[in-house]
Amino acid sequence: MKNYKLHVPEGFKDTYGMEILIKKELENRVLNCFNHYGYIHIKTPTVEYIDLYSDKGFQKPDLYNLINRQGEVLSLCNDMTKSIARFVATTSDANFGTTRYSYSADTFRYPRQYQGKNHQFLQAGVELIGKSNEYCDCEAIYLAYKALKASNVDSFTIHLGSSRFLNLLLDDFKVSNEIKNQITLTIENKDYVTLREILNKNLDSKKADFIIDLMQRGGRLRYLESLMDDLKNYSCVSELKYLKNLYTMLKELDVSEILFDFSIYQYAGYYTGVIFQVYVDNMKKNVISGGRCDSIIKEFGKDLPDIGFGIDLDTLTDYVLQNNLIDLNSEKYLSLSDKESFVYAMKNNEKIREEGIIVGDSHLEKLDDAKKYAKLHGYTKIIWYKNNKFEFVEVE
Repeated sequence: MKNYKLHVPEGFKDTYGMEILIKKELENRVLNCFNHYGYIHIKTPTVEYIDLYSDKGFQKPDLYNLINRQGEVLSLCNDMTKSIARFVATTSDANFGTTRYSYSADTFRYPRQYQGKNHQFLQAGVELIGKSNEYCDCEAIYLAYKALKASNVDSFTIHLGSSRFLNLLLDDFKVSNEIKNQITLTIENKDYVTLREILNKNLDSKKADFIIDLMQRGGRLRYLESLMDDLKNYSCVSELKYLKNLYTMLKELDVSEILFDFSIYQYAGYYTGVIFQVYVDNMKKNVISGGRCDSIIKEFGKDLPDIGFGIDLDTLTDYVLQNNLIDLNSEKYLSLSDKESFVYAMKNNEKIREEGIIVGDSHLEKLDDAKKYAKLHGYTKIIWYKNNKFEFVEVE
């Protein structure tokens, strides 16, 4: 019989040591960045009523559910945008101009197939509420860029797309709403085999090939301009012009490495305009995902546009650790003392800590044991106290 006391649930893990230190450092840097741009930090409950995350009355399959003593069905936080939308709908401070919120929270999602995926994610992000224009879109993407810079991350690519563009394109191609829903679902699932079948049945080969190519390619400004030329007689070109204008503003703000990518179309009923994802080098999973979702707060009774993004601090922490981008413990000493020198060592260690150096007390008796312990736990030196005197010993 399995002893559950010695195990953590599937999809969860313990975090300790340097990993948690780096994660907290990144969390602090990112939130401090948001604060400097006028975003108000908000903390919503970890548990909400399940209705908050239900889409059109249907329960989402990735929710973590529980029932309280009153028999009410609750859910662990699944989507911070919806939690903030609920808050905004019940307050009056978002009725004029723009309102900015930032957050850092654990979110919980049950994947359809486990395959080693985490169920708990530490996410930091923002919501910019009240206006829908290229200036707000530019601010959101620029802030994502600045948050990565604050995390010492320099090598990344911003994938920029638009859900509105695809909707307009399908309208231009005279696709019915029923077929449009089938197309968007297969794109969300990256099921291009089924997508090809649907397109071949409902569109001529030229238009079908164009959409397939759109899903499998991406490119820089020249790519966008070629699309604008190909679609110049269609209404969807207006959205491409919007993206080009947004790109120009970002370039003037020194935001480079922008890739136009229309395959990142996700959550058909969620995003309503610009979508963006940010990838760092050699990481398959994006570290930032966001976009315009003007219909979300409307679900809660207030018609307020919104653009936001979330940073996957777990993935970002892995990247920072792998590439040694942040050094928190350049100086870390281990204290070893005999019984007579204990108080003297405690007082002297306090003086050393005041200089910004980490000092840990070993409570060991032998120097060889202290050396093994120091090497195992990343200490750079040993302070060896004997007869109320001390010397520094290098860790080999």
